[in-house]
Amino acid sequence: MSWTEKLDSFWKGLAIGILFPMFCFFCYWLFLHSYMDFPVRFIKYLMFGQLLSNVIKICALSNLLIFYFMLNKHMNKATKGIILSVLLYVGLVFYVMYFHEQTIAY
Repeated sequence: MSWTEKLDSFWKGLAIGILFPMFCFFCYWLFLHSYMDFPVRFIKYLMFGQLLSNVIKICALSNLLIFYFMLNKHMNKATKGIILSVLLYVGLVFYVMYFHEQTIAY
């Protein structure tokens, strides 16, 4: 049994699709804002500047790399999990945009 057959599972694809953007979010903090405490002060900084939804969008875009990689390896069950994780991140972005990042009317 090859490694592609071992990873070709809906639940493994979902777990990878959820965890990889979190890893990218951590790397974003590590390389660009490591002088701040993680996660409390960093997330407050992003929310104050109304940047949290944009950073989540960029980190969720990293699933596109995994999706195309698994699609080329014919791991169709795992790609279904990646698609569901993207939809979950879309819901998270809408939640953050409409309930935490209030628009300021001038």
